Amino acid sequence: MKQVFSCLSLIALLTAVNLCASPLNMDACRFKGEDDQTYLELYLEFPRYSITHTADSSGRHGALTFTADITSGNILLASDKWRINDIIDKPGEFDSLQKIVDIRVYKLPPDSYNIKVTVVDDLSGAKWEKALQVEIDGFQDDELTASDIELAGYLLPAGIMEKYDRGEFALVPSPNLVFGRYRPYFYYYMEIYPPGGGREEHKLTLQRAIVTEINGFQFTAATFPEVVFSGKSEPFADVDSVSLEGLPTGGYTLVMQIVSGEEDTTVCRKRFWIMRSDLERAIIQPVDSAASFDSSSVEKEFQDVQILLRKNEIRHVTDMTPADKARFLNLFWRRYDDDTSTPEVPFREEFRQRITEADRRWDNYRSAGHKTDRGRIYVLHGEPDNRETHTFEISAKPYEIWTYDHLDGGVQFVFVDRNGQGEFSLVHSTMRGEISHPNWYETYIQQSRVNPQR
Repeated sequence: MKQVFSCLSLIALLTAVNLCASPLNMDACRFKGEDDQTYLELYLEFPRYSITHTADSSGRHGALTFTADITSGNILLASDKWRINDIIDKPGEFDSLQKIVDIRVYKLPPDSYNIKVTVVDDLSGAKWEKALQVEIDGFQDDELTASDIELAGYLLPAGIMEKYDRGEFALVPSPNLVFGRYRPYFYYYMEIYPPGGGREEHKLTLQRAIVTEINGFQFTAATFPEVVFSGKSEPFADVDSVSLEGLPTGGYTLVMQIVSGEEDTTVCRKRFWIMRSDLERAIIQPVDSAASFDSSSVEKEFQDVQILLRKNEIRHVTDMTPADKARFLNLFWRRYDDDTSTPEVPFREEFRQRITEADRRWDNYRSAGHKTDRGRIYVLHGEPDNRETHTFEISAKPYEIWTYDHLDGGVQFVFVDRNGQGEFSLVHSTMRGEISHPNWYETYIQQSRVNPQR
């Protein structure tokens, strides 16, 4: 008999063409509970640079409000709401690349669930959402089973951060599942449930490997010594470190095969990514090395991506050194990377191409084309599905209506040449967060004596 447990899939509530990413990272693991219940641990990670802070004599203060809605089908089963305060009492020690990590635990019966987490910045009102789909099948007492695999960046003594405690130690989860930037290893934690419900002892063998895929073929990238557990009848935990030495940047899968006897086998898999600091150096070059480090190019890219950043992110990054800005940009673009097995980020290249095309179309004596209203919308959302132009009507101000069928169920952007000099301003949109003026036609077109029955 053979069972396979795979890592859970995250579903980001984003579209490939809309370059507005959520900074929230999520992961989850299923553990065996009592009475056919399963404990679902939900891991959340949020970067501090995305939090708005206020400053006073005691330091800087910010807060996030989280809401986790658990649904099955169209039925809301539970709504969990909590608040995390971020207090920086020593602003000089603040690192914008630090992250807030939290964990929530839910006891659930077998079913299919959707967990949507909403994060609201208490000061700015900014809101982000992500969802996680979870299949819970339960754990059978008469079968060899195992929990999902939790991956962590830090192993600490118990009692320092109690919510991460695992008996005599604590594991701080890494929900973004990216390792190798700062240290060449990570930790894993999993629970193994021998068959028989504690009635008989078993000898179990744990076989561990890291596999990767190249051009559609799966290869074993690393193997580790087998671990033998003898006389096991009750559930037990296995925790260890995993060396990443010799593994280049890319996507990998940690495979854990637990064998009891000849045919009773359980296989657990966990997807993760490696991003090497040496790769970052190869891409952006340290500022004190070769003259090839182009700080002006880094500054230009930072200026360009500000349309994707929030004000507090811009404020944090503005005072960084060119090398730190380059590092921030590298990490920032990884939000949009669906394939970390290559150093290139397709969205980054697409963004650059849109900047170039916007400059070609809409450059004027006042500003670069990508900084105009039409250029900004084009860079953010790409080519509209439909463009309606009215540029040569007698006694009417020229205007354009852009329609995107794939954004928020269909949205429009209306641009009007208000001063008659070819500079089209955004005067109305049906997209959330953009200017809204439903009576734009009466205000800008009829006022210019256009015939509404044209």
